[in-house]
Amino acid sequence: MHSWVGRRAGANAQEGAVVTLDVSGPELDRASEIVTDLRSRFPDVVELHRAARELDGRLRVAVRGRSGTGRDTMARAIRERLEVTPIGPGDDDADADVWLYVVVGWPRPADRIALRRLPPERTVLALGKADTLGSWEDAEDTAHACSADLGRSVHPVMPLLASVDLADEEFALLAQMVRDDEPMPSMAAHFITGDRAERTLRTGLLRRLDQFGILSALDLIEAADDAGSPLDRGALESLLRRQSGISALTAPLAETLDAVRVRRLHGVAGLLDRVAASGTARDEIEHTLSRFVRVDA
Repeated sequence: MHSWVGRRAGANAQEGAVVTLDVSGPELDRASEIVTDLRSRFPDVVELHRAARELDGRLRVAVRGRSGTGRDTMARAIRERLEVTPIGPGDDDADADVWLYVVVGWPRPADRIALRRLPPERTVLALGKADTLGSWEDAEDTAHACSADLGRSVHPVMPLLASVDLADEEFALLAQMVRDDEPMPSMAAHFITGDRAERTLRTGLLRRLDQFGILSALDLIEAADDAGSPLDRGALESLLRRQSGISALTAPLAETLDAVRVRRLHGVAGLLDRVAASGTARDEIEHTLSRFVRVDA
């Protein structure tokens, strides 16, 4: 068997763990106290409720990219592994903190146009479907070439593996393949064999893991068996998630947090400006705004 397991399985011991990106900070905490107090006294003012929503919640990450780049899969992966709030394709991204832009293969003119419209200090680029590029080295080389071409970092990821959730029957099939020394065919269509029930099972497994995921699972199961420590379903899922590369997005996302805090504070200040302009708590809000750090987002 052959996959990228040797390179990736131990690459990051925290890959399978959920990582939280904390947006809070002293200025935002102070703004939240002010907004909470104002809402308690003026509960009918819509802008105050909007300001509270602006300050509350996880990092809001809009997943964007051309159609066919796996945006929905990426959105699911970052929601489950990074504990952020994804904004999927087609959804309004007006309140996005960060944009995660997905490219597949080489950036196309449409990608370049889209990226020019996004704030660079709050945009992270990912090379999606990295498992289709032949090897992890090939994926890294492609990501580096894209980075050089675009002038910004591009991070290879395999989001399909980040959300892997095998059925018991699927895990049993993988284990049986290892016992039977059944290889994963180079042509995925040749994997769909057996009677109707088995063909249905294999089709579902291929859809869930794709060819690379199945190769990886077989290698992991075989390696564990050879070491005398057989894997159960949960352990296999955890190991597959480590190979996704999703946790590697934590660092570039964390680098956007200062800009995100400024954007949120700027948005709240704008909403409070509107409240004051309407005549509600004008002097109090104007005094408050004079103490805010006002930096354009």
